[in-house]
Amino acid sequence: MPKVQGWAVFLLTIFLLWLFGVAIGPWLQHHIYGMDQIVQVVEEQDIDAGAYFYTEIEGSYAGGNYLRQALKMGAPDEYGVTFPFLSGIVLCFLILFLGWKYLPE
Repeated sequence: MPKVQGWAVFLLTIFLLWLFGVAIGPWLQHHIYGMDQIVQVVEEQDIDAGAYFYTEIEGSYAGGNYLRQALKMGAPDEYGVTFPFLSGIVLCFLILFLGWKYLPE
C-alpha cells in the first residue's frame, strides 16, 4: 500500500504543477495589477524572462563561461547516442531496480 500511496502523491504533484503552469498562472496574470503590461513588454522585446534572473548572479556567469569552454573543447564524437551514454542509462536503471527490490520499505 505505501508504494501506491507514493505513486499517487507523485502523480498528484506532477498534475498540480501542470495545472499551475497551464491554468492558474495565466489566470493570475490577468488578476495581478500591472502584470499584463509586463507580459506585453516581455513579448514585444523578445526577452527570455526565465534567464534574466540568472544573469544577475556572478556565479552563474562564471558557470556559463565554464560550460561554453567545455563544449568548445569537447570532441564531436563524444556527443550523441554512444556506448558510454547507453551504458550509463542501463546502469542507472539497474541501480534503481536493485534499490527498489532490495531496500527495506
